[in-house]
Amino acid sequence: MESELISLRAELTLLERDHRRRLEIFEQRLSALEAQLKGKGQEGTIPGGIADELPLATGAGGGAGHTRPAATSAVSASPEQESPQPAAPQTKASGASVASPWLQEGLSGFLAPTLEPLSRLWEPLAGFYRHYQRQGRAPVFFMTAVGILALMFGFTYLLQFSFNNYLGPVGKVTLGFLVAAAATFGGVTFSRRMPHMADYGSGLIALGVILLYLCGYFAGSYYQLVPTPVALGLLVAITGLSYVLALLFETRVVSMVTLLGGSTMPLVADHLDPSAVIYLGYLLALSLAMLHLSRQIRWPQLAMVTMALSAGMFEFSLSNLDDSTPGWWPLLILHGFFYGFAHYALRGLSAGELESGKLDRRRLVIIAANLLLFIHISWSLVPSTHALGIVWLLNLLPWVALAIFSRRLFGYGAASNSARVVHYMALLHGGLLAGLAILALSSPALLGIVWCLEGLLLVFLGARFGFLSVRSEGYIALAAASLTMLWQAVTWVAGGVVPAPMLLSLNADAGWGNWLALCGAAFALTRLLQHWAHRINPAEQYIASLVDNAFGVFLSASFLLSVAILWPQGTWLLALLPMGFLIWRGQRKGSAFSEWLGLAHYPLLFIPLLASAWIVGSFHFYDQVLYGKIASVEAFLSLWLIAALYQRLEVRSSGFSLAMNLCKLFYVLLPLCFLPTVFYRASDYLPVALWLSCAITLLLYSCLRLELLQRELRILIAGASLVAILGCALREFADWQGMAMTGLLLGLASLVGLLWLGQGLQRKPTGRDWQRALHKALNPVFPLTFYYIGATLFIGSYALSRDFGLALLLSQLYFAGLYIFKPRLAPLRNQLTALYMLSLRLFELLTLTQIIAVIAGSSKAPLLGIYNLVALGIATLLVYQRFFANRAIWRGRRLFNLWALHLAAIPVYITLLAQVLETMWLPAVSFALVVHATLLLFQTLKPATKELLKLSLLLYAVAALKILLWDMQDFSLLQKIVVCMLVGLCMLGAAFQYQKFLTARK
Repeated sequence: MESELISLRAELTLLERDHRRRLEIFEQRLSALEAQLKGKGQEGTIPGGIADELPLATGAGGGAGHTRPAATSAVSASPEQESPQPAAPQTKASGASVASPWLQEGLSGFLAPTLEPLSRLWEPLAGFYRHYQRQGRAPVFFMTAVGILALMFGFTYLLQFSFNNYLGPVGKVTLGFLVAAAATFGGVTFSRRMPHMADYGSGLIALGVILLYLCGYFAGSYYQLVPTPVALGLLVAITGLSYVLALLFETRVVSMVTLLGGSTMPLVADHLDPSAVIYLGYLLALSLAMLHLSRQIRWPQLAMVTMALSAGMFEFSLSNLDDSTPGWWPLLILHGFFYGFAHYALRGLSAGELESGKLDRRRLVIIAANLLLFIHISWSLVPSTHALGIVWLLNLLPWVALAIFSRRLFGYGAASNSARVVHYMALLHGGLLAGLAILALSSPALLGIVWCLEGLLLVFLGARFGFLSVRSEGYIALAAASLTMLWQAVTWVAGGVVPAPMLLSLNADAGWGNWLALCGAAFALTRLLQHWAHRINPAEQYIASLVDNAFGVFLSASFLLSVAILWPQGTWLLALLPMGFLIWRGQRKGSAFSEWLGLAHYPLLFIPLLASAWIVGSFHFYDQVLYGKIASVEAFLSLWLIAALYQRLEVRSSGFSLAMNLCKLFYVLLPLCFLPTVFYRASDYLPVALWLSCAITLLLYSCLRLELLQRELRILIAGASLVAILGCALREFADWQGMAMTGLLLGLASLVGLLWLGQGLQRKPTGRDWQRALHKALNPVFPLTFYYIGATLFIGSYALSRDFGLALLLSQLYFAGLYIFKPRLAPLRNQLTALYMLSLRLFELLTLTQIIAVIAGSSKAPLLGIYNLVALGIATLLVYQRFFANRAIWRGRRLFNLWALHLAAIPVYITLLAQVLETMWLPAVSFALVVHATLLLFQTLKPATKELLKLSLLLYAVAALKILLWDMQDFSLLQKIVVCMLVGLCMLGAAFQYQKFLTARK
């Protein structure tokens, strides 16, 4: 201790002297630079030489002290010669100075990542060197270290090779001990009597200790001069002596050289196999001594190096271990290493570490490396997995005892932070060893569960003490455990898949346990990270959110698969329970993932339905098996239940709109749910069922006022009307036995009732809100009522009279009557064109019917002629009479309707003439064409109908060609005379009248 104190005082004196010298140089240099700046200040710039010298004078720039030692010495030698250098020679230097920072930054950016591992090893050595450099004894450091190592190696080879011809084993070992004693004594003498030579003496002590180790090794293991127990005792004695010397003369050089030389001695001797167990015992003693010495001299780097050398030499010794050597001795020695390093790491915790909540990194590295070394080497030493599990399980007991009696073992206070740290570290070691023991003793199916427990424990301890690296190790363990358990769980589910209708057949074995373990682990990790949220970083908070989302998945899967073990079909039918829970949990935690995960359970209800349809071969409800029917009803009702749950929870989250849409879908499907069954099982009642569906939709719309129901109501009314009409046609022409007429009359009553309830005849409804809403919903349907009445009139009159022509005539009269007498009705205001065109088309259809009847020689042809004449009169009235409705219809369409009317009238009088005049109907047709053309010619006198002149000329031309090419060929002389005279008289009279009317008009 006295030598160390003298050395420190000498170092302090040197530092004070160096500081005063540097301060004087700095003041002198600063004064010179200020004088130069005053002389050059008027030029506006600072000379390059002064600019280069400023970093040197102020101490800035890391390289100034290394790149310009000559300048410093010049200043110290002759301050009066500090005039600035000429600026001219600085041109190239300035260019170099501009480029050098870019080059330095580029090189540093390129080399820094590469040399970072080496810099971590180099920094302690460089600091060690700077310690002696500050004392002015750097050469002593190098010469002592190199000399000791050289002597150690030389002495080793001297004993092994050089003395073989001169000395026997006893002589070699004796000489070695004498030399070692002399070196040790000399070092002690130097350290005690010459304090200024303390470092040199420490080096000699280290050399003597190493030689003593070497001689003890050769005496016991190499030459076997003494029995193994005696050799082991000798090594222990040497270890004790080296420890006492290092403790008395506390120097880092002695400690480090002793450790390096003693641990690497077997490598120099190149003879390890026969003495591996003894060497490991010696290495254990050396390592424990170095750990104690590291604590005494407060140098943790010594413990780090001891850990690294111990791990490397232990591995090397095991690789050279003889197969006949039992593995229990190395295993016992391994336990000594394990608990020795653990004791070092847990003893002497500083207050700064505890207040900051984080252990020292070196201490943490020793703990982690110690655990990994023990687990790895014990795995290779123990012959069987079962025995390895027992070894690990037995090692649980010391750590449990440490957790209980930590205050007595380490002397910490019961309520101190140090005791708590030791307690948690004991739990960490014990939990890890217990987990590994269970892993070794248990089946592979439980591997993931064990890793999961280990990971949770690591995360807890890392969060408790602020160890990010420990938490990271826990996350890695949890990830590996999750993948393992998930793989086993999925394999278990895949192995339980069976054909429909069961689909799943599972047993409560390890796969089910893995599902439950996944769920529990996710819950535990979530709660753990939430509890320590103030100590984790944003990345871990993101992990916490992911794990919380995974908990919902695992919880739902665990519940459904647990149900599948007891009731396979219930797996899908009970999917509503986790769905509701997850939606509630998402609303409570504000988790959109949990909410959408719950909504994603809805398709599970269709799995039994699909399985049932696969079995029966159809999707009809009544054909399904029982579970398929239950699933269908449940899936349908769930559309409403999901929205009810959202409304109950008063949730306005991202899934709320989907829930409301599902509810709307429920209300839309409710009126239609029985229609497929009616169509499939009782198609005769389909027209009546459709009107019943319309009534249900109307009731729902009156209560809910949904836009979709409004559209559905309109579509259903139109569809029901069409089905009712088509049903009557099928009953008449396809021998369908359905309730066609009942459906038709029910539709008539329904539409008339809707017209009354919805105030369809009024433009602006009055009354209650539901009446106005109903009027708005049914407004497009009101015109359909009048068309449906016309269709009913046509079908009813045909059913009663069996006369198609009469049905067409009555329908034309109905639509024409609406057009003429009720054009101001609100539903018909936009339907005038349709009514107008429909009346004319009915006349044309009746004309076509008459032509067919005449050609076929039907007995109803005369009656159809009468109907057709009435229809012609109605059509003529519509085309020529000026009604209120014609003001809107005639514009742009009247000429076309006039042409269509006159062209359709030609077959009318042709068929009538053919029926009345059996022999003379052909000349009568010619005469009728001329009369028809003449009437058209008179109509051209009016400006509104002057365009009919073309049609009149066309009819004249047709009549003339018919007379010349057709009639004259077959007529008798008398017929020719009659025809020609009638046509001539008609033409003359028409010409006279036309001229008379034309003159009067002019």
